[in-house]
Amino acid sequence: MVSISSNIAEGAGRKGTKEFCHFLSIAYGSACEVETQLIISKNLEFIQKKSV
Repeated sequence: MVSISSNIAEGAGRKGTKEFCHFLSIAYGSACEVETQLIISKNLEFIQKKSV
């Protein structure tokens, strides 16, 4: 989850809007990874539904 905020911060530090949008896209991909990991963890009963 650190990569999400790190990519947003890095993108904000870039000079152009196009670069910022690129890093937002990377951050979104990282968020999707976290979501998938949570779903898998729930399905394997590593975590309970109310924890998600």
